[in-house]
Amino acid sequence: MDAQLPKAVDDALTRFLLEQRRLAPGLVSRAIVTGSAVAGDWHHGVSDIDVVFVVTRDPKDDLEALASLHAASDPHIDGVYLTESEIARGPDAVQTAPQVVEGVLVSALEGGQLSWVTWRELEDGVQGVVDGGDVIWSPTADRHPDVEEGVVTFSRENLIEYWGPLGDGAEAELADRPDDGPVRSETVRWLALGPIRLVATLETGRILSKTAAARFAQERWPEHADLLDRVVRDRAGDRQSFTAADAREAIALLRTCVAEARA
Repeated sequence: MDAQLPKAVDDALTRFLLEQRRLAPGLVSRAIVTGSAVAGDWHHGVSDIDVVFVVTRDPKDDLEALASLHAASDPHIDGVYLTESEIARGPDAVQTAPQVVEGVLVSALEGGQLSWVTWRELEDGVQGVVDGGDVIWSPTADRHPDVEEGVVTFSRENLIEYWGPLGDGAEAELADRPDDGPVRSETVRWLALGPIRLVATLETGRILSKTAAARFAQERWPEHADLLDRVVRDRAGDRQSFTAADAREAIALLRTCVAEARA
């Protein structure tokens, strides 16, 4: 089962979970790895490790120690701390939870991983349980009866309510930049890959990796194939240069995705 996780992820998580158990004995019953690390799309130096930590008690007394542990993690081990009861109830019933974003732990954060996307990813996750001085990995068996409807509804609402305004803001920011002006690759990757993943979920009910979503979008919108190819290559470590014209193309793709959600 270890082969399902990249070695760098397995090693980092094993060290982390053993230290987590030392700092907060009995707190975490299992840790479910989601996202790129289990989708075959994890890239060292680019990807974080996303984990749902299933806890046996309110972690409020452990958060200070856990915050330091997360901050020191490399690569960042991000995620959310939830009880089995909260997982069973679903994200609509969980208002806030301790969540870690880019190594920063917030004790009671709304939104973030508290969405049906995370609950859908739980179904395809790999869970680790600390056993002595090692971590035993196995497939998850988590299922929620509302996940299929929930993930489609969330994807549509997120495209309209989050990505639509974000595209407007990004376009305004670029208004005075010449087409050949440089733009950070992270910005273009974010604009190009986030919305297409949600359209793929609308149509398939699945959570595609960023690379798989790019392939999906290249077939759907071949006029953006070159940009998406360069974005995927950049994310994999083959660094590309991007310009304001590329960012504007990514925004045009974003708007196409929002239109799909409104249709």
